[in-house]
Amino acid sequence: MATAEGRVKSSNNKRPAQELDRSVLASSQANNSSSHPSTEATQNPVPLKYVINEAVKRWFEDTLEEALRGDVKQQALLGQMYAEGYGCEKDPKASKEWIERASSRGYRMQGVYCEL
Repeated sequence: MATAEGRVKSSNNKRPAQELDRSVLASSQANNSSSHPSTEATQNPVPLKYVINEAVKRWFEDTLEEALRGDVKQQALLGQMYAEGYGCEKDPKASKEWIERASSRGYRMQGVYCEL
């Protein structure tokens, strides 16, 4: 979900590890003819890259939530996440806005996340 400025809005829905990328898990289970549920998950685990990708997205969502609440360190981190496209689409405009917001509140970026 995106805001009018094009930024991702936090869904505020925490998902347990078992729900990570169900589409990948479902497709891997479809290739397995075994009907025993406990062996399906061990025979066809979700690839690590999908688990990591979901974790990074959740980290971004949590960072966004805390930044919106006013946490200056999370605002600086969010600016860097937008700049790098870490957990979100790269967005230089949003990056600059969040970094300026943190800087205007007295947060010094130099040597912390980046040197902008």
